[in-house]
Amino acid sequence: MDTINFQSDLLYATNPSFTLTNQVIEFSRPLKSFNIDYFTFDRHYKDGSRVALTNSADWIIHYWRKEMFRLAIFESAPDSFSSGHVFWSWLKREPIYSAAAEFGIDNGVTLIEQHHEYCDFFHFGSIHNNALNNDALLRHMPVLQRFCGLFTYKLSDAIALATKHRIVVPGTASAARPEQINPSMLDTDFSMLLERRDVSRIYLGEAYNNAYLTKKEISLMQRLILGDSCQEAAEQLSISCDAINKHIKNIKDRLNCKSLCQLGFVMGRLSARNLYPFSLTTE
Repeated sequence: MDTINFQSDLLYATNPSFTLTNQVIEFSRPLKSFNIDYFTFDRHYKDGSRVALTNSADWIIHYWRKEMFRLAIFESAPDSFSSGHVFWSWLKREPIYSAAAEFGIDNGVTLIEQHHEYCDFFHFGSIHNNALNNDALLRHMPVLQRFCGLFTYKLSDAIALATKHRIVVPGTASAARPEQINPSMLDTDFSMLLERRDVSRIYLGEAYNNAYLTKKEISLMQRLILGDSCQEAAEQLSISCDAINKHIKNIKDRLNCKSLCQLGFVMGRLSARNLYPFSLTTE
């Protein structure tokens, strides 16, 4: 593993995380047909080391030179993330996304795969194309998920080479262990649950201290997963914005989320069906 000197030109000229850019550019070229121009693969090891492969070397070099990893939410504790997806619109824009916008990178989504010794982040975004909204990204999600699998398979040699020279980022190691996820998957999706008249609450199991969500809260979370703003969700659900904000506060409190961003991670995980099985009750 290499200790990083962020200002060293030699680092960017010799480390495989940066010298393999052309392979990533070629492999990610088909994404352009989905209006996705930007792709970066980040593998964060529990010891604080990293592998970063990208098709946008200029932006990534700028990101590292400016030490923006100290501010980015994905960097702080990789083992605290669960598998799922996070729309960038859920995240605080400043200062990372304003800086990325200078390189033409605006809207996008990050797919997360939690593993025993590391966490993989697959970042997909647009360059000079603001038409790539959350609805479009959601429609493309099956393609993006397959792309992630193919990337780690087809570029396994590149990943292995970068892993031999992975970079230690000071201050980012975490001693916490990832949450153990029950491998069983949900057999029933949210829409079917909402149609059942005998269900008033949906319990999330031990993973969330047996917290529950009501039908209205599930409906709101569905809208947010689809990328709706609070105003749009209020219109779709025919309730006031104040009611929306109250529901969000209640959900955050119940799921121990301190911010809408944290709640976004939970929503992405729910969408990916990686929760413990639901148990149902009536009132």
